[in-house]
Amino acid sequence: MSSDEYSVLETIAASEQGGYLATIIDVTGSAYRKEGTMMYFSENNQERGLLSGGCVEQDIVARMEIWETGISSATVHYDMRSEDDLSWGQGVGCDGSITVLMEELDDKAMNNIKIVKKWLDKGLAVEHIKVLDEDLSSQASLFKNETGERIGNWETVNLAAIPEKKLMQKHDGGYYFRQTFRAQPRLIIYGAGPDARPVADIAKKAGFHVIVADWRPALCIKEHFPDADMLVIGNPVELLEDIEAGCTDYIVIMTHHFQKDKELVNYLLKREYAFAGILGSKKRADRLLEHKTKPVWLHSPVGLPINAEGPEQIAISIAAQLITVKNSIVCTPGLEG
Repeated sequence: MSSDEYSVLETIAASEQGGYLATIIDVTGSAYRKEGTMMYFSENNQERGLLSGGCVEQDIVARMEIWETGISSATVHYDMRSEDDLSWGQGVGCDGSITVLMEELDDKAMNNIKIVKKWLDKGLAVEHIKVLDEDLSSQASLFKNETGERIGNWETVNLAAIPEKKLMQKHDGGYYFRQTFRAQPRLIIYGAGPDARPVADIAKKAGFHVIVADWRPALCIKEHFPDADMLVIGNPVELLEDIEAGCTDYIVIMTHHFQKDKELVNYLLKREYAFAGILGSKKRADRLLEHKTKPVWLHSPVGLPINAEGPEQIAISIAAQLITVKNSIVCTPGLEG
Protein backbone atom coordinates (compact mmCIF):
# COMPACT_ATOMS: atom_id res chain seq x y z
CA MET A 1 0.00 0.00 0.00
CA SER A 2 1.34 3.42 -0.89
CA SER A 3 1.86 6.12 1.70
CA ASP A 4 -0.95 8.12 0.03
CA GLU A 5 -3.45 5.32 0.57
CA TYR A 6 -2.49 4.96 4.21
CA SER A 7 -2.68 8.71 4.83
CA VAL A 8 -6.14 8.83 3.24
CA LEU A 9 -7.41 6.04 5.49
CA GLU A 10 -5.70 7.62 8.51
CA THR A 11 -7.34 10.99 7.81
CA ILE A 12 -10.79 9.48 7.35
CA ALA A 13 -10.45 7.39 10.53
CA ALA A 14 -9.49 10.51 12.52
CA SER A 15 -12.28 12.66 11.05
CA GLU A 16 -15.50 13.40 12.91
CA GLN A 17 -17.19 14.41 9.69
CA GLY A 18 -18.30 12.60 6.60
CA GLY A 19 -17.25 13.52 3.11
CA TYR A 20 -16.44 11.79 -0.14
CA LEU A 21 -13.93 9.15 -1.18
CA ALA A 22 -12.69 9.23 -4.77
CA THR A 23 -10.91 6.13 -6.14
CA ILE A 24 -9.35 5.55 -9.53
CA ILE A 25 -10.87 2.23 -10.65
CA ASP A 26 -9.67 2.11 -14.26
CA VAL A 27 -6.79 3.53 -16.29
CA THR A 28 -6.42 3.35 -20.05
CA GLY A 29 -3.02 4.22 -21.45
CA SER A 30 -0.64 6.31 -19.34
CA ALA A 31 -1.77 8.37 -16.36
CA TYR A 32 -0.13 10.23 -13.47
CA ARG A 33 -1.63 7.86 -10.87
CA LYS A 34 -2.68 4.21 -11.13
CA GLU A 35 -5.73 2.13 -10.23
CA GLY A 36 -6.44 2.08 -6.51
CA THR A 37 -5.26 5.65 -5.91
CA MET A 38 -7.59 7.34 -3.43
CA MET A 39 -8.43 10.87 -2.35
CA TYR A 40 -10.59 12.09 0.52
CA PHE A 41 -12.72 15.24 0.36
CA SER A 42 -14.13 16.17 3.77
CA GLU A 43 -17.33 18.10 4.37
CA ASN A 44 -15.33 21.10 5.61
CA ASN A 45 -13.29 21.31 2.38
CA GLN A 46 -10.17 19.49 3.57
CA GLU A 47 -8.44 17.16 1.13
CA ARG A 48 -6.04 14.24 1.51
CA GLY A 49 -4.33 12.38 -1.31
CA LEU A 50 -3.93 13.21 -4.98
CA LEU A 51 -5.56 11.67 -8.05
CA SER A 52 -3.60 13.51 -10.70
CA GLY A 53 -1.15 16.31 -11.11
CA GLY A 54 -3.95 18.68 -10.15
CA CYS A 55 -5.92 18.09 -13.34
CA VAL A 56 -9.14 16.50 -12.09
CA GLU A 57 -9.42 17.48 -8.44
CA GLN A 58 -11.13 20.84 -9.03
CA ASP A 59 -13.65 19.21 -11.35
CA ILE A 60 -14.49 16.60 -8.71
CA VAL A 61 -15.02 19.30 -6.09
CA ALA A 62 -17.34 21.16 -8.47
CA ARG A 63 -19.33 17.98 -9.09
CA MET A 64 -19.71 17.31 -5.37
CA GLU A 65 -21.07 20.81 -4.84
CA ILE A 66 -24.01 20.05 -7.15
CA TRP A 67 -24.39 16.40 -6.14
CA GLU A 68 -28.07 15.54 -6.08
CA THR A 69 -29.61 14.53 -2.76
CA GLY A 70 -30.05 10.78 -2.54
CA ILE A 71 -27.15 9.86 -4.80
CA SER A 72 -24.51 8.00 -2.78
CA SER A 73 -22.02 7.31 -5.57
CA ALA A 74 -21.19 8.22 -9.15
CA THR A 75 -18.48 7.51 -11.69
CA VAL A 76 -16.67 10.11 -13.78
CA HIS A 77 -14.49 9.37 -16.82
CA TYR A 78 -11.67 11.75 -17.66
CA ASP A 79 -10.07 11.54 -21.10
CA MET A 80 -6.83 13.50 -20.79
CA ARG A 81 -5.38 12.66 -24.19
CA SER A 82 -6.59 15.80 -25.95
CA GLU A 83 -4.33 18.85 -25.95
CA ASP A 84 -7.14 21.29 -26.73
CA ASP A 85 -10.01 22.40 -24.51
CA LEU A 86 -12.69 20.39 -26.28
CA SER A 87 -12.62 17.35 -23.97
CA TRP A 88 -13.48 18.46 -20.45
CA GLY A 89 -11.86 21.86 -20.26
CA GLN A 90 -8.31 21.13 -19.13
CA GLY A 91 -6.27 20.43 -22.27
CA VAL A 92 -3.86 18.24 -20.34
CA GLY A 93 -2.37 16.36 -23.27
CA CYS A 94 -1.56 13.18 -21.35
CA ASP A 95 -1.48 9.72 -22.94
CA GLY A 96 -4.37 8.15 -21.10
CA SER A 97 -7.75 8.33 -19.46
CA ILE A 98 -8.97 7.51 -15.96
CA THR A 99 -12.26 6.48 -14.40
CA VAL A 100 -12.92 7.80 -10.91
CA LEU A 101 -15.51 6.36 -8.52
CA MET A 102 -16.92 8.96 -6.12
CA GLU A 103 -18.58 7.62 -2.95
CA GLU A 104 -20.32 9.47 -0.17
CA LEU A 105 -19.04 8.42 3.26
CA ASP A 106 -21.97 7.95 5.61
CA ASP A 107 -21.66 7.01 9.29
CA LYS A 108 -21.45 3.30 8.50
CA ALA A 109 -18.70 3.77 5.92
CA MET A 110 -16.74 6.02 8.27
CA ASN A 111 -16.99 3.46 11.08
CA ASN A 112 -15.84 0.65 8.76
CA ILE A 113 -12.74 2.63 7.80
CA LYS A 114 -11.99 3.28 11.48
CA ILE A 115 -12.03 -0.52 12.02
CA VAL A 116 -9.80 -1.06 8.97
CA LYS A 117 -7.32 1.48 10.36
CA LYS A 118 -7.22 -0.43 13.67
CA TRP A 119 -6.53 -3.67 11.78
CA LEU A 120 -3.68 -2.02 9.88
CA ASP A 121 -2.23 -0.62 13.11
CA LYS A 122 -2.10 -4.19 14.42
CA GLY A 123 -0.02 -5.17 11.38
CA LEU A 124 -2.85 -6.99 9.59
CA ALA A 125 -3.33 -6.84 5.83
CA VAL A 126 -6.85 -6.06 4.66
CA GLU A 127 -8.61 -6.92 1.41
CA HIS A 128 -11.14 -4.39 0.13
CA ILE A 129 -13.73 -5.36 -2.48
CA LYS A 130 -15.99 -2.80 -4.13
CA VAL A 131 -19.10 -4.32 -5.69
CA LEU A 132 -20.24 -2.08 -8.54
CA ASP A 133 -23.36 -1.89 -10.67
CA GLU A 134 -23.24 -2.02 -14.48
CA ASP A 135 -22.91 1.77 -14.56
CA LEU A 136 -19.94 1.44 -12.16
CA SER A 137 -21.75 3.10 -9.25
CA SER A 138 -21.08 1.56 -5.84
CA GLN A 139 -23.36 -1.23 -4.66
CA ALA A 140 -21.46 -2.62 -1.66
CA SER A 141 -18.12 -2.31 0.12
CA LEU A 142 -16.49 -5.35 1.75
CA PHE A 143 -13.43 -5.68 3.99
CA LYS A 144 -11.64 -8.80 5.21
CA ASN A 145 -8.43 -8.99 7.21
CA GLU A 146 -5.92 -11.85 7.17
CA THR A 147 -7.36 -13.41 10.33
CA GLY A 148 -10.73 -13.80 8.60
CA GLU A 149 -12.64 -10.96 10.28
CA ARG A 150 -15.11 -9.27 7.93
CA ILE A 151 -17.11 -6.06 7.83
CA GLY A 152 -19.35 -4.51 5.21
CA ASN A 153 -22.16 -5.85 3.05
CA TRP A 154 -20.53 -9.21 2.45
CA GLU A 155 -21.54 -11.55 -0.33
CA THR A 156 -20.09 -14.89 -1.40
CA VAL A 157 -17.05 -14.11 -3.52
CA ASN A 158 -13.83 -15.93 -4.40
CA LEU A 159 -11.20 -13.29 -3.68
CA ALA A 160 -8.46 -15.26 -5.44
CA ALA A 161 -10.40 -15.01 -8.71
CA ILE A 162 -10.52 -11.21 -8.65
CA PRO A 163 -7.40 -9.50 -10.05
CA GLU A 164 -5.72 -6.83 -7.97
CA LYS A 165 -6.69 -3.24 -8.87
CA LYS A 166 -8.50 -4.22 -12.06
CA LEU A 167 -12.19 -4.09 -12.89
CA MET A 168 -13.62 -7.59 -13.20
CA GLN A 169 -17.06 -8.17 -14.67
CA LYS A 170 -19.45 -10.31 -12.61
CA HIS A 171 -21.30 -13.19 -14.22
CA ASP A 172 -24.64 -11.67 -13.20
CA GLY A 173 -23.80 -8.12 -14.32
CA GLY A 174 -21.83 -5.38 -12.62
CA TYR A 175 -18.19 -5.44 -11.57
CA TYR A 176 -15.76 -6.16 -8.77
CA PHE A 177 -12.79 -3.96 -7.87
CA ARG A 178 -10.24 -5.36 -5.41
CA GLN A 179 -7.30 -3.76 -3.64
CA THR A 180 -5.16 -4.75 -0.67
CA PHE A 181 -4.31 -2.44 2.21
CA ARG A 182 -1.17 -3.33 4.14
CA ALA A 183 0.24 -1.99 7.36
CA GLN A 184 2.99 0.60 7.14
CA PRO A 185 6.43 -1.05 7.16
CA ARG A 186 8.43 -0.36 10.32
CA LEU A 187 11.70 1.51 10.05
CA ILE A 188 13.94 1.23 13.11
CA ILE A 189 16.65 3.88 13.23
CA TYR A 190 19.27 3.12 15.86
CA GLY A 191 21.20 6.27 16.61
CA ALA A 192 19.52 9.60 17.41
CA GLY A 193 22.25 11.99 16.36
CA PRO A 194 21.57 15.12 14.28
CA ASP A 195 21.99 13.26 10.97
CA ALA A 196 19.23 10.81 11.96
CA ARG A 197 16.62 13.58 12.13
CA PRO A 198 16.18 14.15 8.37
CA VAL A 199 16.16 10.36 7.81
CA ALA A 200 13.25 9.97 10.24
CA ASP A 201 11.42 12.95 8.74
CA ILE A 202 11.70 11.87 5.10
CA ALA A 203 11.00 8.21 5.86
CA LYS A 204 7.81 9.16 7.72
CA LYS A 205 6.64 11.21 4.74
CA ALA A 206 7.49 8.24 2.49
CA GLY A 207 5.09 5.97 4.35
CA PHE A 208 7.16 4.22 7.02
CA HIS A 209 6.22 3.69 10.65
CA VAL A 210 9.32 5.24 12.20
CA ILE A 211 10.91 4.06 15.45
CA VAL A 212 13.97 5.99 16.66
CA ALA A 213 16.14 4.40 19.34
CA ASP A 214 19.30 5.33 21.20
CA TRP A 215 21.03 4.63 24.51
CA ARG A 216 21.37 8.39 25.19
CA PRO A 217 18.17 9.97 26.62
CA ALA A 218 19.31 13.51 25.84
CA LEU A 219 19.29 12.81 22.09
CA CYS A 220 16.23 10.60 21.66
CA ILE A 221 13.55 13.19 22.40
CA LYS A 222 10.35 14.38 20.75
CA GLU A 223 11.78 17.83 20.07
CA HIS A 224 14.37 16.23 17.76
CA PHE A 225 11.98 13.73 16.17
CA PRO A 226 8.50 15.29 16.21
CA ASP A 227 7.04 13.01 13.55
CA ALA A 228 8.47 9.70 14.77
CA ASP A 229 5.86 7.15 15.81
CA MET A 230 7.94 5.85 18.72
CA LEU A 231 11.05 6.85 20.65
CA VAL A 232 12.90 4.18 22.62
CA ILE A 233 15.83 4.45 25.02
CA GLY A 234 17.91 1.34 25.55
CA ASN A 235 20.51 -1.19 24.52
CA PRO A 236 20.27 -2.04 20.78
CA VAL A 237 19.91 -5.80 21.14
CA GLU A 238 17.37 -5.53 23.95
CA LEU A 239 15.42 -3.03 21.87
CA LEU A 240 15.16 -5.34 18.85
CA GLU A 241 14.11 -8.18 21.13
CA ASP A 242 11.46 -6.07 22.85
CA ILE A 243 9.80 -4.84 19.65
CA GLU A 244 10.14 -8.27 18.03
CA ALA A 245 11.94 -7.00 14.93
CA GLY A 246 11.67 -9.50 12.11
CA CYS A 247 11.75 -10.23 8.40
CA THR A 248 9.32 -7.44 7.45
CA ASP A 249 11.23 -4.68 9.27
CA TYR A 250 13.71 -2.09 7.98
CA ILE A 251 16.70 -1.10 10.10
CA VAL A 252 19.22 1.72 9.69
CA ILE A 253 22.27 1.79 11.98
CA MET A 254 23.73 5.28 12.41
CA THR A 255 25.20 5.52 15.92
CA HIS A 256 28.74 6.66 14.97
CA HIS A 257 29.82 4.32 17.78
CA PHE A 258 31.85 1.35 16.55
CA GLN A 259 31.18 -1.00 19.47
CA LYS A 260 27.43 -0.31 19.45
CA ASP A 261 27.32 -0.88 15.68
CA LYS A 262 29.31 -4.09 16.03
CA GLU A 263 26.92 -5.38 18.69
CA LEU A 264 23.97 -4.67 16.40
CA VAL A 265 25.55 -6.17 13.30
CA ASN A 266 26.45 -9.40 15.11
CA TYR A 267 22.86 -9.67 16.32
CA LEU A 268 21.37 -8.91 12.88
CA LEU A 269 23.48 -11.50 11.08
CA LYS A 270 21.81 -14.27 13.09
CA ARG A 271 18.40 -13.33 11.68
CA GLU A 272 16.74 -11.97 8.55
CA TYR A 273 15.16 -8.60 7.79
CA ALA A 274 13.58 -6.83 4.83
CA PHE A 275 16.41 -4.29 4.93
CA ALA A 276 19.31 -3.30 7.14
CA GLY A 277 21.73 -0.53 6.34
CA ILE A 278 24.96 0.64 8.00
CA LEU A 279 25.97 4.29 7.82
CA GLY A 280 29.63 4.86 7.06
CA SER A 281 32.30 3.81 4.61
CA LYS A 282 32.67 0.36 3.06
CA LYS A 283 35.97 -0.05 4.88
CA ARG A 284 34.29 0.58 8.24
CA ALA A 285 31.48 -1.83 7.37
CA ASP A 286 34.02 -4.51 6.45
CA ARG A 287 35.62 -4.09 9.87
CA LEU A 288 32.20 -4.51 11.49
CA LEU A 289 31.49 -7.68 9.51
CA GLU A 290 34.88 -9.24 10.33
CA HIS A 291 34.91 -11.31 7.12
CA LYS A 292 31.43 -12.71 7.79
CA THR A 293 29.23 -13.29 4.73
CA LYS A 294 27.05 -10.26 4.06
CA PRO A 295 23.39 -11.20 3.37
CA VAL A 296 21.59 -9.60 0.43
CA TRP A 297 19.37 -7.56 2.74
CA LEU A 298 22.34 -5.88 4.45
CA HIS A 299 23.47 -2.70 2.70
CA SER A 300 26.76 -0.99 3.46
CA PRO A 301 27.23 1.80 3.03
CA VAL A 302 23.52 2.56 3.31
CA GLY A 303 21.91 4.82 0.69
CA LEU A 304 21.86 5.02 -3.08
CA PRO A 305 25.13 6.25 -4.68
CA ILE A 306 24.08 9.80 -5.64
CA ASN A 307 27.24 11.57 -4.43
CA ALA A 308 25.29 12.91 -1.47
CA GLU A 309 26.85 15.56 0.76
CA GLY A 310 25.54 16.69 4.14
CA PRO A 311 22.85 15.17 6.37
CA GLU A 312 19.87 16.14 4.20
CA GLN A 313 21.26 14.71 0.96
CA ILE A 314 22.43 11.56 2.73
CA ALA A 315 18.93 11.20 4.21
CA ILE A 316 17.45 11.46 0.72
CA SER A 317 19.79 8.73 -0.54
CA ILE A 318 18.83 6.47 2.38
CA ALA A 319 15.10 7.11 1.94
CA ALA A 320 15.37 6.45 -1.79
CA GLN A 321 17.01 3.09 -1.11
CA LEU A 322 14.35 2.20 1.46
CA ILE A 323 11.59 3.05 -1.03
CA THR A 324 13.31 1.05 -3.77
CA VAL A 325 13.45 -2.06 -1.61
CA LYS A 326 9.93 -1.59 -0.20
CA ASN A 327 8.35 -1.19 -3.63
CA SER A 328 10.20 -4.21 -5.02
CA ILE A 329 8.84 -6.59 -2.38
CA VAL A 330 5.68 -8.35 -3.49
CA CYS A 331 3.78 -9.79 -0.56
CA THR A 332 0.40 -11.46 -0.97
CA PRO A 333 -1.29 -12.22 2.34
CA GLY A 334 -3.45 -15.30 2.78
CA LEU A 335 -6.79 -13.56 2.40
CA GLU A 336 -8.47 -15.59 -0.31
CA GLY A 337 -11.80 -17.17 0.32
